[in-house]
Amino acid sequence: MDATRRGRLNEIDTVRGLALAMIFIDHVPGNPLENITIRNFGFADATEIFVFLAGLAAALAYFRKFTADRPWLASAKAAKRGFDLYLVHVFCIAVVAALVAWMAGATADPELYSWINLGPIFNDPAAGLMGVVTLGHQPGYFNILPMYICFMLALPVMMLIARASVGAMLVASATVWVVANMTGMNAPQWPNGGGWFFNPLAWQFVFAIGFVVGAGILGRAQVVPYRAWAWWLAAAYLVLALVMKLVAFYPARDMLPIPFFLYGQDKTFVTLPRILHLLALVYVVAYSPAGRWLRDLGANNPFAVMGRQGLAVFATGSLLAVAAQLVRVPLGGGVVLDVVLVSAGLVILVLLAGGLEWLKRSTTQTPARTTVTPARTAPAAPSAAVPPAKAFGPVRA
Repeated sequence: MDATRRGRLNEIDTVRGLALAMIFIDHVPGNPLENITIRNFGFADATEIFVFLAGLAAALAYFRKFTADRPWLASAKAAKRGFDLYLVHVFCIAVVAALVAWMAGATADPELYSWINLGPIFNDPAAGLMGVVTLGHQPGYFNILPMYICFMLALPVMMLIARASVGAMLVASATVWVVANMTGMNAPQWPNGGGWFFNPLAWQFVFAIGFVVGAGILGRAQVVPYRAWAWWLAAAYLVLALVMKLVAFYPARDMLPIPFFLYGQDKTFVTLPRILHLLALVYVVAYSPAGRWLRDLGANNPFAVMGRQGLAVFATGSLLAVAAQLVRVPLGGGVVLDVVLVSAGLVILVLLAGGLEWLKRSTTQTPARTTVTPARTAPAAPSAAVPPAKAFGPVRA
């Protein structure tokens, strides 16, 4: 939460990389490593962290430009980012559909054609593909990016309100979240029907909270100052969430005479206990030795590198998770195979991020200038048509 330091906050990249690694692990269900991801220790999981940091990063990337008399430029860059996310999303679904079709043919298992909600694409390609390109149809494990795209398209409106008052923007976002939870309003799925697994009208509140933190960092202020009583209250909430998770206590909708979103643990509508768990976790870590440890890891630790290459890592991790599950089909799975597949996937993601980081540095590095001194020759007769060579200055390599 301390926003008074200059430069890039490497701990943010590190946490983003950790969240991406946990998302990949959780997307290979049944593997033993998923027992150590954050979703086993409370209400929230890596998705809340990912969306919170997405909002924070959006503020750092676009809000300063927006408030510096360049709102159209900032809005255009946000729209371009949304378009890039859209292209990656459609590409990933095309690759996954091809992988599943190949495995279904190789194993003579027609049930794979309906796996992870791919049925409409194979059973009714016209409707299924139309659903994919309009974001109405989202196969399993590929429903985070459509939500993120919505956030980037809505970002100019959020920044317009935040330019007048960051608090007003957060109140408007909270109001939309409450209305979505109270009415069940959601973006529609098509052709399957129903709503999105990650309701963008609800999840935008988590994004907006992250945006407020990012705006505070730009203003070089402590967004939420340290208070001992608040730290211990947040820590107590984390313990309560852990106990409820360990005993598998999930409140029913009619358990209390208040709206369910105030005490339930629904992920689609990201209910209040999940948001509070995220905020408590951020607050406790930020003002504890864990926060200092994250800062001391520096910019070159593997998770920070993964965090800086977030889109490529997320997309590749999603594809690798599906590929790992498909490998299980003919081999039958097992603890050893699962550990090997997940570990190999994590290594690939680290290497991918490192390679992209190296490529970025190599392509942005300015080559050193060299001056080539012409060899001395006998002076030539002056010519009115050709001026002396020194008139052009030294030759640059």
